[in-house]
Amino acid sequence: MFRSKYHWLIPAVLLVGALSLAVACGGEEEEGTPTPPGQTPGTPGAGGPLGTVNVLGIWGGEELSSFEAMVAPWEQETGGNVEFTGTRNITADLTLRVEGGNPPDVAIPAEIGLFQDFARAGDLQPLSSCPGLEEMVRSQYPQAFLDLGTVDGTLYGFFMKADSKATVWYNPTLFDENGWEPLGADSSFSDLVGLSNQILDSGTVAPWSIGVESAEASGWPGTDWIQQIILNESGESVYDGIIDGSIPFTDDRVKSAWEMFGEIALTPGFVVQGGGAGINATNFQDATYPPFETPPRAAMTYLGSFAAGFIQDQFPDAVPGSDFNFFTWPGGAVTGGANIVYAFNTNPTVCSFLEYLAGADAQSIWIERGGFTSVNTEVDLSAYPDEVSRNVAEQLTGAEVFRFDLDDAVGGAFQQAYFQGVTQYLANPADLDSILQNIEASRGQ
Repeated sequence: MFRSKYHWLIPAVLLVGALSLAVACGGEEEEGTPTPPGQTPGTPGAGGPLGTVNVLGIWGGEELSSFEAMVAPWEQETGGNVEFTGTRNITADLTLRVEGGNPPDVAIPAEIGLFQDFARAGDLQPLSSCPGLEEMVRSQYPQAFLDLGTVDGTLYGFFMKADSKATVWYNPTLFDENGWEPLGADSSFSDLVGLSNQILDSGTVAPWSIGVESAEASGWPGTDWIQQIILNESGESVYDGIIDGSIPFTDDRVKSAWEMFGEIALTPGFVVQGGGAGINATNFQDATYPPFETPPRAAMTYLGSFAAGFIQDQFPDAVPGSDFNFFTWPGGAVTGGANIVYAFNTNPTVCSFLEYLAGADAQSIWIERGGFTSVNTEVDLSAYPDEVSRNVAEQLTGAEVFRFDLDDAVGGAFQQAYFQGVTQYLANPADLDSILQNIEASRGQ
């Protein structure tokens, strides 16, 4: 029953959405079908199947196949249909549909700025509009993620697929052979520098492999370093203030975070790429490989939890947990990304779909297929295919402090200037003050 249209560019998105919405509003119950006492028209067992739920998301390829597998039981059990439209240009497409008065029933993007705007504009339906849904989500999701789904005191969304960016990847065998100890949440950034010096002094391998090349988005992997440092060294209030603009990017605490990033990236001998020019020239995915090559050329690499997929694809015989693993960024506060689910309509079909999607059973289907980390605390960790993916899930659900990726939360011209600023800093660290001024000047453009 699943019908999907996956497009990178969707010229007919308004027409598709209008047709889908018409089906969703009119396909729940055939006229004249009696409804048994105590049951709501359009719900399973109420004399007919559910209707169609129109979903706008970002997935295609293998991810879309996993989403289809996840929603298939709901379709089979309820008679409902999921009509999915995928686009990597979801911010623009979703804005266009909402402004045109034709929103999807459900959106599943990977950002929260637009979500907050929609909520404050009165475009979204709170989870409380679906009987029992808010209570279910509050009982099964960590407070840090409930806070992110709340706007002005009202819970509007829940998160169903997350990535951590507090993961420092290392080669366990190499560490064991040299007596190096992985760090943890109770460590500090100075401990990370100390471990780097210990590895450098051993003369075995370079402590780090770093790459920030990513075509037109080059620089973004460096922003992840800086954001993790800001959150762990200066705290949530500073991090949040940078996002809302009350703390400028020229603040001394922001500058300090850039300089701490430079202490790793620009210290001679610390990085296998040889310094700023080499880091700028190295693709971020390629930079994950040196610690796990034979022989290794670096001891550690820093990238989000999705790096496990890069490593496993490049080294298919590598055993997660034994041949590659991660330790939590020193300090324990976690930045990351996640797909947030929110609704513009809450008819019985949409409410049934949201309740299903928020549940542990549905999300376990994608977990078992791989490439999915749930923040639902009722998901059985045994569903994860390996030790590393289980540890990522535990890190996310157990994080006392979680914040959405800073550059994604701000977005727009600021985000692009931030990316470019990283490459400029790596090339000319003496220009840091002017780089930060340029980034701040781009805010709101």
